[in-house]
Amino acid sequence: MNLDIIDIILLLGISQGIFLSISIKLINNKNKDANNCLSLLLLIATIMLFCRFAAFRISQEWVWRFGILIDTSIFVFGPLIYMYSKRLVINTKEPYKLDWYHFIMPSAHLVYYFWTLSFSLKDFNTMYFSGKLNWGFFLVQAFGIISLTFYWFKTFFIVKQYKNQEAKELSFIQTVYNYLRVLLITYGICIAAWFVSFISANFFGRILNFISYDILWISIPIFIYAIGYYSLKQPEIFRITPAIEKESDSNRLKPEQIRKLQKSLNYLMNEEKVYTNQDLTLKYLASRLDSSINDLSWLLNQVYHETFRDYINRYRVDAFLERVKQNKHKSHTILSLAFDVGFNSKSTFNRVFKSRIGKTPKEYLKNKKVA
Repeated sequence: MNLDIIDIILLLGISQGIFLSISIKLINNKNKDANNCLSLLLLIATIMLFCRFAAFRISQEWVWRFGILIDTSIFVFGPLIYMYSKRLVINTKEPYKLDWYHFIMPSAHLVYYFWTLSFSLKDFNTMYFSGKLNWGFFLVQAFGIISLTFYWFKTFFIVKQYKNQEAKELSFIQTVYNYLRVLLITYGICIAAWFVSFISANFFGRILNFISYDILWISIPIFIYAIGYYSLKQPEIFRITPAIEKESDSNRLKPEQIRKLQKSLNYLMNEEKVYTNQDLTLKYLASRLDSSINDLSWLLNQVYHETFRDYINRYRVDAFLERVKQNKHKSHTILSLAFDVGFNSKSTFNRVFKSRIGKTPKEYLKNKKVA
């Protein structure tokens, strides 16, 4: 059997998919429930690639008929990506599981598949090549796009919710948010490309070879494999899952309680300078104040009108400016001063500094030197 470059890519994808689906389950971290879901996604992606390889390399007509069953996986990807994202970032006592209604579309497609089995192989081939089954393929693609888009938005809202909660509880940005953002962007590009191909073929009669249905079949598993490799390379992204809590009422603390909490908070910030701790969290600060997370969060939101992260970073920027005022930037690098006041990355420091001062650190120091 002669193999071309596409066959080799498919075979490599199949072997790597098997490797990743097993390896991810062995990662030693605190998010095994999310990794189990990811492993299942990789396994499905591997089956998809194998079936596409078999469809082009096995001449028997039954292979094409079996291919209709494999299309069911289209309706499983969205729910599983949604479940994976939810397990990854939301802390619950029990791992999140999909309710029955998430399986309506996969079940409907299975019904359609078993309906095709009611015809003999000869009748099926006649219907297939005469175009009588085109309506079925049209509906599968249309509802597949709708399903993936629906779960893209559900996943997007989870990531948005997580980002908001992260700013309330952590003084730094975690790798997991950037990871999920890339996941959503890539996932969205796949859906958009498939949608364009679908519209072009079914409503304008033009087949776009560069974003055909078969190419997208290969792209989705590759997309899942990229997630798998990322999780192996940087497993720490699976370790932090802050709980999502409800907003507190507007009269949570009495005036005397507010004054007492403010006094203690000011002491920790100005005297102990706890903001220099790069891993500072709302939970840790609340424990130092002998307060609850909800009370401290309420104070920052309702009294200071800032998120926890903005509040901490304000002190960090002010501390950096104080060091510049003392000319410490002449004997230390900008980055070392940024780390010294509590920032944990150059990109975060530059972004926060510019948002507060209106200039980048380099621009600020350059103007200061000129002045």
